[in-house]
Amino acid sequence: MKRITCILLTCILCFSISGCTKTYKGTDELIEKAREEIPVSDADTIDMQYGGMCTVDDTALVWFISGNQYQTHYYLPMEVEIKGEAEYAYVRTYKPMSPFMDIAVLNWNRGYAFIVNNPNCVSVKITDEAGTHEEMIEKDAYPYVFYCSSVPSEYVFIDAEGNELN
Repeated sequence: MKRITCILLTCILCFSISGCTKTYKGTDELIEKAREEIPVSDADTIDMQYGGMCTVDDTALVWFISGNQYQTHYYLPMEVEIKGEAEYAYVRTYKPMSPFMDIAVLNWNRGYAFIVNNPNCVSVKITDEAGTHEEMIEKDAYPYVFYCSSVPSEYVFIDAEGNELN
């Protein structure tokens, strides 16, 4: 009987420990987690900043930007579970598509997440099943993060003159 009780308690303890995940408080702690996850050689010393966040239900995609004005930027999208007010549990990181300099896109959560850090881009024209619409970017809003809840058939980055960015 003692053996069965001991085995049962061990199983309960194992299940309760496996459900525990580290909670990160605020974007400063998330930046430290991003340093662990970013695939660059000098991750512990490289400049890293919070780029923005888009949320769907209790899940968020947090964008981080590495590098500075003298370095190429790397955009790291990190999925987290929202645990409370500014409290997050790490889920995974992704490798985004980078169609242009200082713009990154990720197919995420049955839609597309965007980060635009290029001040020459003033809007994103998106075509999806609802038609064509434009996401406008205010001139002091960079980096600009947003989420399109459907998978677009096309998205185009537009400059101030109305031309496509190449």
